[in-house]
Amino acid sequence: MSNFGTNVVIGAKASRPIFIESQTPIFIVGTVVLSTLTAGTDKDGKPIINKDLQAKIKENDGLLFYGKSDDAKADFVESTGTLRNVLDGITDQNVSTKLIIAVVSITKEQSEKKTPEEFYDTPAIKSNIIKAIAGAKTATALYGTKSNLLIAPRFSHDLDVKAELESVASSLSATAIVDLNATDEADATVKMKNYGSKRLLVCDPYVKVWDTKLDKTITEPSSARVAGMIAHTDSLKEYGWADIPSNQVMQGISGTSRVIEFIYGQECEADRLRTLGITTIINIQGFRLWGFDTTDQDFIWKSLQRVRIFDRVADAVLKGLFWAIDKRADQLIYAKESAEGLLRSLKGANVLVGYEVFWHPEKNTKEALTAGKFYLVADFQNMPTVNRLEIECNFVDKHSGVLMKMIGA
Repeated sequence: MSNFGTNVVIGAKASRPIFIESQTPIFIVGTVVLSTLTAGTDKDGKPIINKDLQAKIKENDGLLFYGKSDDAKADFVESTGTLRNVLDGITDQNVSTKLIIAVVSITKEQSEKKTPEEFYDTPAIKSNIIKAIAGAKTATALYGTKSNLLIAPRFSHDLDVKAELESVASSLSATAIVDLNATDEADATVKMKNYGSKRLLVCDPYVKVWDTKLDKTITEPSSARVAGMIAHTDSLKEYGWADIPSNQVMQGISGTSRVIEFIYGQECEADRLRTLGITTIINIQGFRLWGFDTTDQDFIWKSLQRVRIFDRVADAVLKGLFWAIDKRADQLIYAKESAEGLLRSLKGANVLVGYEVFWHPEKNTKEALTAGKFYLVADFQNMPTVNRLEIECNFVDKHSGVLMKMIGA
């Protein structure tokens, strides 16, 4: 600045808008026989090997990023392995979202042995699956996109695979969707003793779908379709991520691996599974998702809706207030106003019932302020969803006068 004359100093004394991520990136772990990756056919009708895609898979240690799920489906539409069906399941839910795919390469011989659940628990392939799941953290830095949902269909029922999904989901503040793969209700009840985390959504049973490549009905895990349903619900409106896909029809399925009993207003298998924290599927005017709870022991975090709302708000605040770091402390009044503005908009959209933002009365000591440490508190309550509605039907005789008029008295 000059020593003489007029100087202009440009600054900002205002709150900043804080934006919440609207998309729901899905991280997928799946297997592929690389030799089945094709890019159309030649003049003789023979498949052309997609060498570019093969090279990209090897170059990035199996990690691929797609801005639209439809593009991923096109790349793997003729492939052999689990990925093709996983991508079908997601796109069937009428959603096109960002995908990060961790490709685990297998041989044609491996793909033809038994079912994936029976064969891929062999030590070598199981280790590759678990390593691939860890790639979700690398992908965040590699592609600048943090995964919101994590799935590994055909493998997630395995407790070691589940443990890795849970660990990575916790580090990313994401949700891992796992398949229980239970044979019946009793089996499901026993298996659920191994689950207890707000980072897991447990699904059961498997679903029946028509496989256009095999020309027959197959049974497959539901986790990919559940992920697609969540992403679809999230994208329906500005604050769609505050809603849940429960009691909505799952697209592209013709049945379930076992029938789940559901009776209106009565105790039944569907409600017992839901009480255990299992998200199941009922056949009521279409095959509907039923339930959306975690398995956390703390009742507050049993609602996955609440977990995801707090995750989105926390992530938005972390990014939205980053500008305040290394600024003078008097600028913190605008940081507080920015946080209040975000929560005010969420209350206006009925995502929240109420909120309060204030400086922590005990943590903001003289020593803390001298060290440049400030503690802001945001208390808020989300709008709950209706899990149970009880209607009382009573006989009364107080309307007898109306009856007497009807009969001419």
